[in-house]
Amino acid sequence: MPVATSTETVTPTSPTTTGTLKLRGQTEAPITSAYPDLDEKGWTVVKGVVPKEKAAKYVDRMYEWAEKYGTGFKRDDRETWQIKNMPAFNKAGLINRNGVGHEQFVWDMRSEPALIDAFAKIWGTDQLLVSFDGINITLPYKDDLGWRAEPWPHVDQSPLKRYKHCIQGIINLADNGPKDGGLMILDGSFQLYNQFFEENDADKPADGWSWLDQYSFTEKQMQWFYDHGCKWTKLACEPGDLLLWDSRCVHYGAHAEGDNPRLAMYVCYKPAKDATPECLAVRKRLMKDWGMTSHDPLIFRERGTQIFGKKTPNEREVPDDKPILSDRAKQLAGITEYPGLSYPDTTGLEYSQLEYGPGLAGNRDTSGDPA
Repeated sequence: MPVATSTETVTPTSPTTTGTLKLRGQTEAPITSAYPDLDEKGWTVVKGVVPKEKAAKYVDRMYEWAEKYGTGFKRDDRETWQIKNMPAFNKAGLINRNGVGHEQFVWDMRSEPALIDAFAKIWGTDQLLVSFDGINITLPYKDDLGWRAEPWPHVDQSPLKRYKHCIQGIINLADNGPKDGGLMILDGSFQLYNQFFEENDADKPADGWSWLDQYSFTEKQMQWFYDHGCKWTKLACEPGDLLLWDSRCVHYGAHAEGDNPRLAMYVCYKPAKDATPECLAVRKRLMKDWGMTSHDPLIFRERGTQIFGKKTPNEREVPDDKPILSDRAKQLAGITEYPGLSYPDTTGLEYSQLEYGPGLAGNRDTSGDPA
């Protein structure tokens, strides 16, 4: 497929006003006036959310985690930068196995006050729940990456949701230039989201569009976007920058083509008051079992080694450094209530497949690693 790209020069994003809008039942819709580019382009980069010195410490902790896996990777020896020496990863360095979503360093990052504040500006509240998502270590491998290097343009929103629903995030931790791997955004696709599905209704499956919050595009469908003037943009950023994008943006993660590694974490927060009793029950179970989730903290699929199955005999089902959660982290996890917010009794509850609509097999992502 054509991959014409540009590298975006980013200027600091300054918050303006905030607010929330009640939409479609209990769930709030994000108000993006704090970051105007989210409404104009569908994405933005918030500069310096985490200080560079602290970002460097998170990089060290991520490398230490990979080294402790015990398969030969050493951060200071590039001869060891081989696929066989790394924990199993998906395309472009995405790691959502080995209980990594509950490592202490991941929970420390999720609890960073400035990171929480960035999402609080979007939702008009700091009483938030966070996703149990993974990390990214993209090395400039000399190996043949095969399928891992292939673009997989997609949106993380159901075609049935033709409205503003979710703002996703990546906290970048190392210098990330044009060739260093990272988030690719199809500029212009955000504005064309509804039009695409309206004009391509013939592509709808026999049983209708899925409620699953992901849709992957074929090469033919991508040509539709190119014909409408869309071009790929690689978001280059510095350590500590936060990448935010509307889930209606067509995007994918690119592998590293230069000499520098990419290290990042996936983050997404939504208001705790919008969580259903079933959602809260499953979140508590996942905390107990070290399970992970897809990007949305409220309507998610379960992920992780327990769901996908082990790729290697030494793959872990629990974090290496089990977290000791702060009071703030417990609130973000949904374990403890926020002041003035009373959670319902969740005893015996499980997540309802009706969260995704009829015909889907619950919320467990049993198809394997996400593509």
